[in-house]
Amino acid sequence: MPFCPKCRVEYVDGVQNCDDCGIALVAVLPHALEESGREKDLVEVWRTQGEVEAQLIASLLESEGIKSMFSGESLRLTHGLTVDGLALVKILVRPEDTKLACDVIAATDGVEKCGHCGFPVSVNDAKCWSCGESRES
Repeated sequence: MPFCPKCRVEYVDGVQNCDDCGIALVAVLPHALEESGREKDLVEVWRTQGEVEAQLIASLLESEGIKSMFSGESLRLTHGLTVDGLALVKILVRPEDTKLACDVIAATDGVEKCGHCGFPVSVNDAKCWSCGESRES
């Protein structure tokens, strides 16, 4: 899927220019290519339905020197809504940054680490999004 190198939005195949920036799309975001080689080599550390939360988490990670990218946000931006996680935004980091990224995210309000896998999870969620383990005692 192509990406806008400026605003980092992911588009569906066939789109050639960013609707917001008007610039040509690229196959891989520059930092993802430089740092990990391919998106599939990255690790998902958080997921959200909202752009504001995704940008906030990305900013927190960047403040700790962790580069991240978004995956799956093109449907949400195209349709403006989500049904059953269809337009879920996933935050991805390099494998070597996974533990620190999880620590940074888990330190935010309303988030804690899953006791089973160690990934951050909202305190309101009944199950961990990463491992599926029930969070109820």
